[in-house]
Amino acid sequence: MTKTTEARICTASLAVQPSSTKPASGTQPFGLRALWLHFANDLEVRRLAKLHLRIQRKEDGLNQLINERQKIMNRCIRRMRRANGKN
Repeated sequence: MTKTTEARICTASLAVQPSSTKPASGTQPFGLRALWLHFANDLEVRRLAKLHLRIQRKEDGLNQLINERQKIMNRCIRRMRRANGKN
């Protein structure tokens, strides 16, 4: 078994990363306008990219849960109004 450096373990080759994660030209990377981002090295930028995708997936999942809760609440409110004779 060969030893590998930590940087090699943490990063994936470009062939493995999906092409849909590339930001459109002219946009800020990861939607950030922070000045400190210009001082991030290559390893930190790659880690930020992974974190950004994880955050987006979690936000999308949370939005789906909130939408499902809203649908259930609306159905229950309609039932409650019908039961009270208010249409």
